[in-house]
Amino acid sequence: MASRARPGAQRGTASLELVIIAPFLLALMMLTIAFGRYAQTENLVDQAARDATRAATAQNSRAAVPDVTNRVATQVMRDAPSSCQGSASVDPVRMTNGAFSLPDPNNPLAIDSVSVTVRCTLDLSDLAALPLRSVEIERTFTSPLDRYRGYR
Repeated sequence: MASRARPGAQRGTASLELVIIAPFLLALMMLTIAFGRYAQTENLVDQAARDATRAATAQNSRAAVPDVTNRVATQVMRDAPSSCQGSASVDPVRMTNGAFSLPDPNNPLAIDSVSVTVRCTLDLSDLAALPLRSVEIERTFTSPLDRYRGYR
């Protein structure tokens, strides 16, 4: 004859299972939020570097490039989380030696370029269940200069 459990013997097992599983579910939820925040911020930093570089290549003089890149990157980073906004920085713009000067007619394959690097620190300390406190995000974008465009 099969043994049957008393009807009240199963009482409280759902609560016990919830207590055992809840920390794992909470950690999974926090990890999902952290990855989402990281992906969004990484995309914004990438966009800031790309837009700043493209704005730099639209200038006619080398002297105007640093101000334009800082202004454009700051504008894009306004959509980033507050911790990243406060720590956002644009590294000094890297340009090839011939950038924004008349091209060498004897070297038609020479391509001058501008590179901009944007970085910020994303604070994840509000997600207390995770060991991550902050993450540094850095993106660089390089764009060629049109050799047939007039420069001063």
